[in-house]
Amino acid sequence: MLKILLNNRFIGAVILFNTVITVLLTFDTPFNEVFHLTDCLITVLFLLEIIYKIYVYKKDFFKSKTNVLDMLLVFLAAIPLFFIFSEKQPTDFNYVLLLRVFKLFKFIRFGKFIPNFSKLISDFNRAFKASASLIVGASIMMIIISTILTYVFKDSYPTLFGNPFESAYTVFRMLTIEGWYEIPDFMAADIPYGESVMIRLFFSLFVFIGGMLGMSFFTSLIVDEMVSDNNDELLHKMNALERKMDELSQLNRDLMDKLK
Repeated sequence: MLKILLNNRFIGAVILFNTVITVLLTFDTPFNEVFHLTDCLITVLFLLEIIYKIYVYKKDFFKSKTNVLDMLLVFLAAIPLFFIFSEKQPTDFNYVLLLRVFKLFKFIRFGKFIPNFSKLISDFNRAFKASASLIVGASIMMIIISTILTYVFKDSYPTLFGNPFESAYTVFRMLTIEGWYEIPDFMAADIPYGESVMIRLFFSLFVFIGGMLGMSFFTSLIVDEMVSDNNDELLHKMNALERKMDELSQLNRDLMDKLK
């Protein structure tokens, strides 16, 4: 009976069915309790699937990255089940309600049934590795800029630059073109004309250099990193091909020597 849990087609169909149930739960219908119970039962089914696979495959189960990912996703999705065994209602936990979002992790598992999904994950992993150092560098630059702006504008504009966190949020808004002109206009509203021009000019250059040129620079670096990674893989394959050709040449020479 439990062997059906090893059938990928069955599991894929259950994931799709669970997706429909979760979507229906977002609507206020008379069947919400039934849908909620069904969702919980499916989550329990996925837990049984993972436990049974570990029992059947033992250590070999953990050798597959896909299996490990499935296990993590199912365990995350099962977190809301703990509310069922609590004496309190989920509404008593306030922000802990966000844990219900983890149930959506179950649907990511359907990706393995999509053609070339593994290549998509590989490309995403490569892009993440390429951008990790850039993210760290950008974060350091954000900290430095936010601290400088806090020292300069803290007393004059405490709501925008009262502390490094406020400054970082203001800088982020400007670099994402959200409030890039409202913020300088607000700062320049009640000050002399000369100072207002300097503030507008300063932040205009800041958005232009930091936003446009900076993002272009980071994007080009990410692309270069990904292309470089692909070139390394291609070079590795070419080296392997050259070794094979050398081996074939050596075998050919040995064969010619024997014929002589």
